[in-house]
Amino acid sequence: MNTINIAKAIINEQIFIALNIAKDSPEYDLIKQVKGRKCRSDAKLWLVPNEVDNWKSFKTVFGNYRIMISETNQRIRTQKPVNKTPVKIISKSEVLPGYHINAIHKMTEQLIIQKYSPNTRKNYLSSFTEFLTYFRDREPDTLTEQEFRKYILLKIENDSISESTQNNIINALKFYYEKVKLRPKFFLYDIRPRSTKKLPGFLSKGDVEKLIKSCINIKHQTILKIIYSAGLRLGELTKLKTKDILYDQGLIRIKSAKNNKDRYSILSPKVAKATQEYITLFKPNYWLFEGQDGGKYSDRSVQNILKNAVIKSGVDENTTVHTLRHSFATHLIMNGIDIRTIQTYLGHESIKTTEIYTHITDKMKSQVKSPIDDLDI
Repeated sequence: MNTINIAKAIINEQIFIALNIAKDSPEYDLIKQVKGRKCRSDAKLWLVPNEVDNWKSFKTVFGNYRIMISETNQRIRTQKPVNKTPVKIISKSEVLPGYHINAIHKMTEQLIIQKYSPNTRKNYLSSFTEFLTYFRDREPDTLTEQEFRKYILLKIENDSISESTQNNIINALKFYYEKVKLRPKFFLYDIRPRSTKKLPGFLSKGDVEKLIKSCINIKHQTILKIIYSAGLRLGELTKLKTKDILYDQGLIRIKSAKNNKDRYSILSPKVAKATQEYITLFKPNYWLFEGQDGGKYSDRSVQNILKNAVIKSGVDENTTVHTLRHSFATHLIMNGIDIRTIQTYLGHESIKTTEIYTHITDKMKSQVKSPIDDLDI
């Protein structure tokens, strides 16, 4: 497991989380995703205000890291005189109690051992850390199922959490206490949200075309083309390597996708050509899409590309990266492709998950007018 070292800094009586991060490291891309972060170049430090929202953002971004708190007590010297207040590191200022940090470390290790996906690890650890923060003065092992229930009820009433967040909190708690602490299985079904059957949103083929054409940058356009043409999830797109584009076979190889499974999806001849042109121009080294300083392209960058394309193209403002995946599946169904084939391309474990797209087309069919309705009779 990777480790991130943090300390506590104070500037003008304001407290910050301080990190020294090399520019060419993977952590450099991650720190730029943390809410409220700022770079203090004179002291070669990244600073994050020590406030609840910022700390929550930090823990979410670095959810797969072991967080080590430095006991250093020193004044950071600047390399050249600047008109800035000196940064002073203060000692023994733990952001979380030691027993909480230990619980998070153990949970992180178990999630990795059981090969949970990075996204699942991040979501579970974020929910669990927020849970521990609420019970700041309690050791995790002393908390009971009744207190779990009260906490979730509080989140529902005060924060109006979504159904998925509610489920994620429950799953995170069950994972820690059942898989890490080996408590007997317990059930929180009485506070599980009722399952709702929502049809996923999708774009028409015309809107997909407008969306992609709105991107002038060839890299951005290629990203959207690959997501839509192969039905990829966001994390699957950013994890693609140049060697995963199998031109001769007309396939895209997706490794360690959801549920840690590998699969293949379609490589359209049009997309193959666009990808080759992009590679010739941008020359990525390892990852198919890399950031400005090298390293894997961030999820946030892809989301920003999509957001800008939505604004420029004028398509439905609720369109997300996942909407392109839904559009891929819906358009295949409309083209008469067998649902089992679509299940394989999407990487769905159960055919029931894929069947939701047949409901979309059934709904569309119910809206078809009889030709007699156009007759003046």
